[in-house]
Amino acid sequence: MARTPILSALVALALVAFGLNCAFVSGPRVAETQPLVSQSFLATAASSSVAALAAAAPAFAEEDPAEEYNRKVLTGASYVLILAFFLLGLIVAQARKVVENKWLN
Repeated sequence: MARTPILSALVALALVAFGLNCAFVSGPRVAETQPLVSQSFLATAASSSVAALAAAAPAFAEEDPAEEYNRKVLTGASYVLILAFFLLGLIVAQARKVVENKWLN
């Protein structure tokens, strides 16, 4: 009696989930200590970081649509070129094996 693919997939997923749960060691426990930094310092640091982000807000403005399009095209072209170079490497490697085996003679 053959198992259904769904049942097999669920069993495999459960095994992977259980295996990942047991695969990692928990970190060491740290004893309670007094905070080294005062609360007023944290409040001051938080307010200064908010002020710095507010000053940098124009840098986070939306990009020009043409620039966004160019970035997408460049990203797509880079993916295609990486795949092309990978396939070219596979073709050259296989061609060298064929020639070494004197298959063409």
